[in-house]
Amino acid sequence: MLIIPAIDIYGGKCVRLRQGQFDRQTVYSSSPAAVARSFLEAGFPFLHVVDLDGAKAGRITNWDSLKSILKLPGVRVEVGGGVRSHEEIRELLRCGAKRVVIGSVAVTLPSLVKKWIHEFGPSHIAIALDIRQGKLAHGGWLDEAELSLNTFMLEMISGKANTFICTDIDRDGTLEGPNLDLYREIQKFFNEIELIASGGISSIEDLRALEEVGVSGAVIGKALYEGNVRLDDVREFGW
Repeated sequence: MLIIPAIDIYGGKCVRLRQGQFDRQTVYSSSPAAVARSFLEAGFPFLHVVDLDGAKAGRITNWDSLKSILKLPGVRVEVGGGVRSHEEIRELLRCGAKRVVIGSVAVTLPSLVKKWIHEFGPSHIAIALDIRQGKLAHGGWLDEAELSLNTFMLEMISGKANTFICTDIDRDGTLEGPNLDLYREIQKFFNEIELIASGGISSIEDLRALEEVGVSGAVIGKALYEGNVRLDDVREFGW
């Protein structure tokens, strides 16, 4: 199981939100690139980077911060947050992103995202599954989709999507543990996809539980920043 540290960028700083609420944030560093470098030096091979300003604005906003991370030697990054255009995907990949996370557009314009997957390849596009109280959210986690999670996933899989990043918004930033039932349900019906879990991870025990569920990876944010999970804790997963 791949362990993926999270770097959320808001106003050019590295922050963590609680339950996706922009007014409930903690600033951890004024330099996202320095945070990324510290994760790289600690041995984490892959990073999950989100432009929170972009998620609200509907377009990538923190280009300088993103590029400062992407130019670090040896870094591998998945980038999300407000990506809504072909040009943004192309530029992020050109700058060195390994894959781009698509959320809102996949919900509102699935046919367009299918075209992007065809053009850029399934390995370069990940689909965000952002869940609040059992419902699919989009638009910076502020809007609720009308379609069900299963219907949405079937639509994306029909377009050759195979990487999904599932975040339980209600647990994100809370350190209350991941929603194992949610991931079990997804794995039950879609066991051939690459499923990455996000939200609520607080301990090495949570990671072991996720590995038992069978997810491909786990995004960790606050647990790393607060010291609940350390590098030595995750060596057993091989990252």
